[in-house]
Amino acid sequence: MLHTVESALGAAYVRAFNPAGEVTVKLDTATGALDVRSRIVRPDGTVVVEALPSEDFKRMAAQTAKHAVLRHIHDLERDKVLRDVAEHRGELATGVIDRVEGGIAFVDLGRAEGVMPPEEQIPGEVLHPGRNVLVVILETQHNRRQAQVRVSRAARAFVHRLMEAEVPEIKAGTVQIRAIAREPGLRTKVAVSSSEPGLDPVGACVGPKGVRHRAVLSELSNEHVDIVPWSEDPQAFVAAALGPARADRVTIDRVTRTATVLVPRSQLSLAIGRDGQNARLAAKLTGYRIDIKPSEPAEE
Repeated sequence: MLHTVESALGAAYVRAFNPAGEVTVKLDTATGALDVRSRIVRPDGTVVVEALPSEDFKRMAAQTAKHAVLRHIHDLERDKVLRDVAEHRGELATGVIDRVEGGIAFVDLGRAEGVMPPEEQIPGEVLHPGRNVLVVILETQHNRRQAQVRVSRAARAFVHRLMEAEVPEIKAGTVQIRAIAREPGLRTKVAVSSSEPGLDPVGACVGPKGVRHRAVLSELSNEHVDIVPWSEDPQAFVAAALGPARADRVTIDRVTRTATVLVPRSQLSLAIGRDGQNARLAAKLTGYRIDIKPSEPAEE
């Protein structure tokens, strides 16, 4: 704190009187006396230290010291908030939209301000001031005014934490989320598995009468979410990932990581999806390039 005050006093003295050389200020904390000195390096290399007058500087020094102390305390408080928030990186947080400027939504999170740029928002979602929102904390941001963190509703981690909040089995560890592929605002595919024999991971995520699944959808502005069973067998996993289309046969080439999938001609468009979305998300989910073909030849 003393170093901060002395540095601020030195900078203020230079602005006020523009003396030659490098100015340093020492503050006697017992008496409040100021010792102002200028260090000048001459052309021949010799160093001269001169005492500078401080009487005309005392009134300005008091205000400068006060502002330096308050700014330093503010910086300490901001840094503490950022450290606390950093410990919750990747977790959900509830906030209120404070304002929207240039497409960037600023979220009041209480002790910190969340910054949600357009790429972290769900496309088509209207974020107006006063609206309560759930976000996932990504990372802290440098801002001298206040503690800021980057938050998101478009990240895959947002879906992961939403499902964890809605499905007790995920939080307990008996159901695991193995992979997520997402195109925000449109569609998400989530692969789940179970470590408990007899426990259906997909059924646990859907919930009784679909109540858990609907809760997740409502928070995602009704973005479509497919929950599929994960499998160590890539053929079974690729077939499941292409749901709701039914695959007749899946052939895996592990060298090129390509999956050739035969589907009934009637389900070809369903397997590919609008603009190739279903096949694209299935490929992201499984890590395989997916080549979809009809299982029966076309009619003449």
